[in-house]
Amino acid sequence: MKDYKAGIYLRLSKEDNNPNNSISSQREIVTNYAKKEGFSIIKEYVDNGWSGILDSRPAFNEMIFDILHKKIDMLIVKDLSRLTRDKNKTGYYTEIFFPDNDVRFISVNDYIDSGERYEIDDTIMLRGIVNQSYLADVSKKIKSVINNMKSEGLYVQYYAPYGYKKSETEKHKIVIDEKVADNVRLIFKMYLEGYSQGKIAKELTNRGIDTPKKYKGQKVAINEWRNDSISRILKDPIYTGALILNKYESDYLTKKVKKTKRENWRLKENAHEPIVDKETFEKVQELLNNNYNKPKRKYEYLLKDLVYCGHCHSKMQYKSRKRTKIHNKIITNGEECWFYKCRMIYKFPSICDKGHTIQEKTLNKIVIHTLNKKLEEMQLEKESNIIREEYTKTNSKCIALTKLQSSKQKIENEIKILYNKKLEENITIEQFKKQYKDLKLKESAIKEQIEQLKKERKNMITDKEIFEIIEEFKCAENFNNEIMKKLINKIEVFEDKTVNIIFNF
Repeated sequence: MKDYKAGIYLRLSKEDNNPNNSISSQREIVTNYAKKEGFSIIKEYVDNGWSGILDSRPAFNEMIFDILHKKIDMLIVKDLSRLTRDKNKTGYYTEIFFPDNDVRFISVNDYIDSGERYEIDDTIMLRGIVNQSYLADVSKKIKSVINNMKSEGLYVQYYAPYGYKKSETEKHKIVIDEKVADNVRLIFKMYLEGYSQGKIAKELTNRGIDTPKKYKGQKVAINEWRNDSISRILKDPIYTGALILNKYESDYLTKKVKKTKRENWRLKENAHEPIVDKETFEKVQELLNNNYNKPKRKYEYLLKDLVYCGHCHSKMQYKSRKRTKIHNKIITNGEECWFYKCRMIYKFPSICDKGHTIQEKTLNKIVIHTLNKKLEEMQLEKESNIIREEYTKTNSKCIALTKLQSSKQKIENEIKILYNKKLEENITIEQFKKQYKDLKLKESAIKEQIEQLKKERKNMITDKEIFEIIEEFKCAENFNNEIMKKLINKIEVFEDKTVNIIFNF
């Protein structure tokens, strides 16, 4: 018998409460099987708390890497659902990836052992479909239970929102936390009195009131209130005694969670005691809507994402205002003036209390003048022919590389189509093997060409990019933010209007 280098893969998702699926239980099953059959286990891969529908898992990725580098040639799992719950991936790994890499695959509880064969029983695909259906069913049931609980006014989140705390007598109920509830009321009161969110944040900080994170006992670098914390409190209907039933939606396949649109929210009223009355809350929402300013212009301004405060090193905000005075003369229809401003003074004044500004036109002139001077010092004209030649070479290789990558993608798509034809029994096993082998040979040849081109191109990238930048820079019509980002790493602006430009070359 072949002396196999066996690896075992164990996985448990956060939602799985079945004791038979515990990591220790899986380990016992697969190690007992390996001992009985005389297989030597050289490595164990464990993903604890990871869903089987995810393609990328830490230990799973490590296992795939080891297979590709021939460190293991046998994989043992408790059952197929531990490997993956995606029906398509089940077929891919068992019928293509493992055979291609000469890996013997064993699923103990499913009585599956590929042995030294390259074909695996078609029941694997059926089991893959069952596993994915099971996951979808579990996900729906969990969502249904949570939604039903919320509809009944029960609070199911782990943490209570700021201003509330979990009830000590009733599970899934929140009650007012009198220690901080007055802070919430103060925020609503001050906003209705005309205070901006920034001024409210500053006032709470000055009073020495702990931020919500600090109050919960979480570690915070700076215990200062921020505008966004104030905004979240002002917009949350939970303070009126209501629960939002569908604030978030999740995809069981990708595990991604996204926020639903506010107009689609459904509320369960009178779920708990309110901190602010509905009339106050509605007045605040009306003010928030009236104060919301949409971006006044959408064009990509010249120095976008490049301007930073020279004191605190935070990115400066791009803003506009109407000029009401020119040379101390009041004007009625003032022109719009765009400028950069350090807003850290509103967020964390202890970090930076400068709040300084610089006009966009002024900064643009300084940067362009400095940039022109820098390029002149490089004596670009003397090197232009060399750079042009290198650029031409690199450009042709880029085109060839793009074509090869496109061909590789087409072959990968053909393999998927071929595999589906086999599943649907539109072609025989023999036809599948022959066509699959031909496609893999083509793919291998293309991969070699791609790697060779990449090696040849490495030493030319810098010359190509420099040349492209110079050519575009010489044409005023192409002078834009993209070119600036290639030339400049960062622009630092100080309170005395001193500008420090850090170049990329």
